[in-house]
Amino acid sequence: MPLSNSKKQELFDYYSENGFQNSTEQIVKKMNICHKTFFNRYGTKANSVEIAWLYWQQLCRKKWLEVVIHCNHSIEALTMTLFNISEFRNEEPHYYEYTRANRKYLEKDSFFYTAIHAILERGKQSFHIQENLDFESYITFLLNNLFLIDAELDQRPAILNYVLAPALTERGLELFLETPFAWH
Repeated sequence: MPLSNSKKQELFDYYSENGFQNSTEQIVKKMNICHKTFFNRYGTKANSVEIAWLYWQQLCRKKWLEVVIHCNHSIEALTMTLFNISEFRNEEPHYYEYTRANRKYLEKDSFFYTAIHAILERGKQSFHIQENLDFESYITFLLNNLFLIDAELDQRPAILNYVLAPALTERGLELFLETPFAWH
């Protein structure tokens, strides 16, 4: 039987508040459930972490769609996406750190990878993204820089300039420089 969203939310909330380092004993005590219920519901602790992480990915995707639907073009959508990803660090630090430490952002079915891939495809069709761009290599470069540099807000424009430049066409660069995220 599939796990209900309320059970996923309960698990998500636990890990959001407490992180992923606690033992199963600590988890069941804090969630006020017995071991049998925990294992029947989630299988293993590792599986419970994955369930919570996937639920977080759904929440990220929902929030992202609410933002990019209002973007005027693919470059604006890409910069907004990168800022949203970096904001997750403050909003959900346990999930962000888990994602970073396990390099889950590079999984091809992760929200981060699929969102950027979709935007690059859209940008390529509108001639804002280099036609010969190797998406897999570029997304790896982009996400590694975003997650591993872990810069402060005042340094992000410089990082955006650095990570976006290899992908943009001349028109894409013009559009980027028109965004409030560009560092002139």
